[in-house]
Amino acid sequence: MHLPLKVAMHAVNPVQRLRLLALRLGRQSEAAMDPEWRFHAELSQIFHSVRDLHSNYLLPEPFAGRIAYLPYQVEEYYEGQERHYVVARVVAGFAAQGFGSGVRATHWNGVPIDRAVDLNALCFAGSNPAAAHARGLESLTIRSLRVHVPPDEDWVVLGYVGADGVSRELRERWRVAENVPPFVTPTCSRLRPSPRGSTSAPTRLAAPSS
Repeated sequence: MHLPLKVAMHAVNPVQRLRLLALRLGRQSEAAMDPEWRFHAELSQIFHSVRDLHSNYLLPEPFAGRIAYLPYQVEEYYEGQERHYVVARVVAGFAAQGFGSGVRATHWNGVPIDRAVDLNALCFAGSNPAAAHARGLESLTIRSLRVHVPPDEDWVVLGYVGADGVSRELRERWRVAENVPPFVTPTCSRLRPSPRGSTSAPTRLAAPSS
């Protein structure tokens, strides 16, 4: 009964999509076959369409055991009912002009970042809007290639406002590694992410304990 419920809830038909994929593959010759990554991408989309974290398509090697990441992580916080996004951590040793932990993220490849997070959420599992949004934000800058196909874009342009109030853009390529490098949160003044509906204020973060 689980699959009929998901079909009804999300207006999807994963079984029929699998049939169509098999039919299309059966009509391809070896010489004209699509690249392997497209096969994995479509299977991943089919499984994610049911929005159930218990139903996953796990990619094989060379994807499994790899992580795609950008050299920063983004979190959200609220001021009243208004949602904002902030760079929470950066990879140890990474630096760019006016950029660092605490800068406010505004755009993602030219798209307002709140909309970009929701668009990203459409690619991943999440059984309700809040869960989908959380998954979209979680996978915005770090993706396990065991459960997610590699990002479509080669690089990302992040629009942000620095501590000096100047709007800038940072263009960074996706990195792929076996493990995510260490991220750090330097001691700085920033808006601490807070629960929905609460009011946050600039807070001095304590240095990590040794």
